[in-house]
Amino acid sequence: MNNIYNTQAEQTILGAILLDKNIIYEVETLSSDVFYNEAHKVIFNRMLELHKKGVVIDIITLIDKLKFNDELEVIGGIAYLTSLSTIVPTTSNIKYYIKIVEELQQKRNIVQASYKLIEDIRRGEDINTSLNTFETITDLKEEVITDSTLRSIMTNIFDDLNSGKKIDKLKTGIPIIDKCTNGIAKGELVTIGANSGVGKSALAIKIAINSFFKGKKILIISREMTKEQVAERIILSHTGISKKKYEDRSFNSEDWQKIVKTMEAFSTDDIKIDDKISTIQGIKKELRSFKPDVLIVDYVQLLTPNSSKDSRERQVAELSRELKKITIDYGIIVLQLTQLAEKGTGNYRPHGESYTRESRAIYHDSNIVIYIHNVTEEKELVQAHNKTVFKEKGSLEDMKATLDRFKDSGTKFIELIVDKNRSGEVGSNYYWFKGADLGYYPVI
Repeated sequence: MNNIYNTQAEQTILGAILLDKNIIYEVETLSSDVFYNEAHKVIFNRMLELHKKGVVIDIITLIDKLKFNDELEVIGGIAYLTSLSTIVPTTSNIKYYIKIVEELQQKRNIVQASYKLIEDIRRGEDINTSLNTFETITDLKEEVITDSTLRSIMTNIFDDLNSGKKIDKLKTGIPIIDKCTNGIAKGELVTIGANSGVGKSALAIKIAINSFFKGKKILIISREMTKEQVAERIILSHTGISKKKYEDRSFNSEDWQKIVKTMEAFSTDDIKIDDKISTIQGIKKELRSFKPDVLIVDYVQLLTPNSSKDSRERQVAELSRELKKITIDYGIIVLQLTQLAEKGTGNYRPHGESYTRESRAIYHDSNIVIYIHNVTEEKELVQAHNKTVFKEKGSLEDMKATLDRFKDSGTKFIELIVDKNRSGEVGSNYYWFKGADLGYYPVI
């Protein structure tokens, strides 16, 4: 199985280090695991140790280091070290040889993971755990090497400021969210939390539509609805056609015009909906191929964790942390939807970490947390009456009567709450959530 390693490429890298003292800076971030030959691993590790101590790497210093560790004979003796420096035709192609050994290491990882997967299945291990392990081992996401010195970072910031280019922040199209956040930036994790049926999926779809019309690519991972159901919700949200009318197919000519225009507008490859992916590794794989600007996960508790043996809290915490890492590693915006935790009897206004279901890590990992609250409790109704136009139009009882009439038509009186915002304000506003067309309408 010699197609999973290349002895000559490994020898060339080691020989190049011995011939050119600057080559070590090209390879210092490499893991010794890129070398298949055990002797080469030992030699490379000792080279790195010398480099870290500020010792120039040559035949003499390397021999002394290997002797000190009783490893000289293990690697083939002085004769083998000398031969390494004589087989290198040129050091100018070092990046080419690095690429070879890195790709071969990836192949070996795949082979190793495949054997382990087969063995796990034979032993009757949990299939999801086994597949997640396989995907973790074979994760081929390319690492981007950048200059991380403060000098370089400051230079980049100055160049960016000097260009006059504004920070690219995505406006959601939802007034209260945009007012508090001034838009969502790349690298931010946004959590939308709500009880079932209050409109968290509808809000996410609204943001997806607005993002699309701003030229962004959208990936929707749906574990609660089929991709067809999500697409239908996009149609309803954009056209304003009621769900009942849609299901009954009772369209008039105006409705048909709206549907045709919507179909034309969304006949695009820049929005992708996947209802099969259930793991973080599966999401990463799709991110590498599709390269979206915005990822929407509906919802986080329905993803499959890496380990079925951990507590549920730890499972959900890991999922949330992985989604946060994705925002940084892939330079994108991630919206994760979550159910709210049950708080005994009553429908109380959510606030803080304790309302994120199954793990408080969801709240901590998020840059922005948005709660959608169905306002029903007496105390909250009083506050809403005092803060809205209802106060000018009539009494609290008049307001309640209006809410009852709207409730009968499937419309909820909700409060959109920006409960956490690391880089800006928090705040809230009241909206009508019309379930019939999945629309959010400010209370005016």
